[in-house]
Amino acid sequence: MRNAKVKDLMTSEAVLVTPNATLQEAATKMKDVDCGVLPVGTLDDVQGIITDRDIVIRAVSKGKDITKEKVMDYMTTQVFGCNENDTLEDAAEKMRMHKVSRLIVKNSKGTVKGILSFGGLLRKQADAEEIANIVKHATGTRLA
Repeated sequence: MRNAKVKDLMTSEAVLVTPNATLQEAATKMKDVDCGVLPVGTLDDVQGIITDRDIVIRAVSKGKDITKEKVMDYMTTQVFGCNENDTLEDAAEKMRMHKVSRLIVKNSKGTVKGILSFGGLLRKQADAEEIANIVKHATGTRLA
């Protein structure tokens, strides 16, 4: 996959959750689409991001009732993204710069198209040289 773009390796079906959804509704959506993260808001207005870890660490571990607690109270509001036509190296550099492992992917009109995860980059069918290059950009180190 030489010269692959973000759109080639992103999770392309963007499933979002509203800020007023319960944590249980968010968790159910994650289970249904087999993912661990959901953008919060609409395709044109992302207000945050909620992960399965957010739900477990911030709510479940503290005994909160996930059938009543709202996504907006547990989501991370600082969201980083990239464009679907960015190179994988550029996306990996953004992940490194912001110290995140996922980016919201938007098209040229600013509409959410999917999510790019660092783990997803490594699981897809990039060749070894390309993976090494992506890791180099993501970590800011040179590989031998």
